[in-house]
Amino acid sequence: MSALLELRDVHTAYGLSQVLFGISLELAAGECVCLLGRNGVGKTTTMRSVMGLTPPSAGRIRFKERDITGKAPYRIARSGIGFVPEDRRIFAELTVWENLDVARRAAKRPGRWSIDAVFDLFPVLAGLRDRLGGYLSGGEQQMLTIARTLMGNPELLLLDEPSEGLAPLVVQVLLDKIGELRNQGLTILLAEQGVGFSLGLADRVYVLEKGCIRFTGPAAVLREDVALRNQLLAL
Repeated sequence: MSALLELRDVHTAYGLSQVLFGISLELAAGECVCLLGRNGVGKTTTMRSVMGLTPPSAGRIRFKERDITGKAPYRIARSGIGFVPEDRRIFAELTVWENLDVARRAAKRPGRWSIDAVFDLFPVLAGLRDRLGGYLSGGEQQMLTIARTLMGNPELLLLDEPSEGLAPLVVQVLLDKIGELRNQGLTILLAEQGVGFSLGLADRVYVLEKGCIRFTGPAAVLREDVALRNQLLAL
């Protein structure tokens, strides 16, 4: 079976600052794959390269066997890739319902996700439907960002540091909800520094260091081998 998403020898830079040095990875449909590594190793840049926000200077990116390298972000989104950025970017002056309605109106893909469906996934948002986005807690904003992205009915969900800066109880809620999405068959590429969060979700992992892939394998290997985990991910 061909990969749903495939990166081959991707190099990406911000101006003269090279960040990715020949990244190659792939995801099969239905997989949850995690990019692990410390801050600054290239996890976010990998996501931005896929979405066309920071196009690669070399290499190829294919989604559903079609080359999407450097295409406009809106075209990549409409092809079936949803992106949840680390900084969330909700509309602070719109209510929860209005944030979702904007996404619903912009959606160009049919599918199961509606405002009612994302309220079923995140019941807390249903109770906050009339609250302005700027008055939500960090965890509530993260839920809203994921819910808003789901309104586009993506086949592949990119999640960039979803647990960053959140309280442990909120992190557990997100872990459970993202696990529900995975169990429903949604393909997920997750970038995380939180090892426990990542290994609780992922089928496979790629460990990045200085813009290169240092390790790839089943998440179970890192869950079970503490010495290897410490060697690869110790701060």
